[in-house]
Amino acid sequence: MSTEKEAIEHFTRPWAERRGLESMESHSGSILVRASIDELADALTPVAVEARRGVLGTEVESSGCFVLTYQIVGQSWSMILPDEIYDPQHLARCSRPGEADLSAIIGQPVIDFQVSDTVGCIGYQLFEGGERVEYFSGSEEEDPSEGEGENGIEARYYELMPYPDENEDGPLIQMARFWSRDRQLTAEQIGNIWDFPDRFLRDQGAYDPALDSRYFLGDYAPKRGKRYRIQNPGITLVTGRREVTAVPDLVRVDYFRFGS
Repeated sequence: MSTEKEAIEHFTRPWAERRGLESMESHSGSILVRASIDELADALTPVAVEARRGVLGTEVESSGCFVLTYQIVGQSWSMILPDEIYDPQHLARCSRPGEADLSAIIGQPVIDFQVSDTVGCIGYQLFEGGERVEYFSGSEEEDPSEGEGENGIEARYYELMPYPDENEDGPLIQMARFWSRDRQLTAEQIGNIWDFPDRFLRDQGAYDPALDSRYFLGDYAPKRGKRYRIQNPGITLVTGRREVTAVPDLVRVDYFRFGS
């Protein structure tokens, strides 16, 4: 078991050196683009209704279909955070470029990453050159059937047993689906649905700090049509005796609103 000192040292390690997934205790999604914040802004600005660079500390309006983008100092990937206001009508009509299109526009890989500790699922899609080239979906609750036969892919189904001793009634089973244009994997190579996406991000040299737009808006349940001051308050670790806050070292935060 890690000591309090080790936990704090890990929590406050340099942001530029971090890779993989910071935390799986979240219920959100993010899009990672292997490009600088300027390259990403150049790609999004021509198709945005409103484009604002450097909005940290300023107010933005949570109207229409909007995203926040940011990059951490020393990281080669930038992040796109869709708004956390669930509205199917806005999502269906949003003119924001999709992940496949964005990978073609920028000419670099794009990762659509989703995780939910609430329902026990995790997954990602990798896009390159305008095409999806890899897909993974894992669940501890039910068959992650999304992606089976979708857009011409036939994702292979796996039953994984990473916790053989944790259930007196038998091993706990995880379920996963995986498809790739470039590689084939066994169940042993996937291993655990929570570890596999973390290894994938590390292999890509990518880092997801597990932030969502609510972190920057400062509202756990943001409402459409309100104005929010973009902030970077930091993440707090509570140990037995201390509270330690680590503030992400950001290059910049940008705001883009798209037609709907």
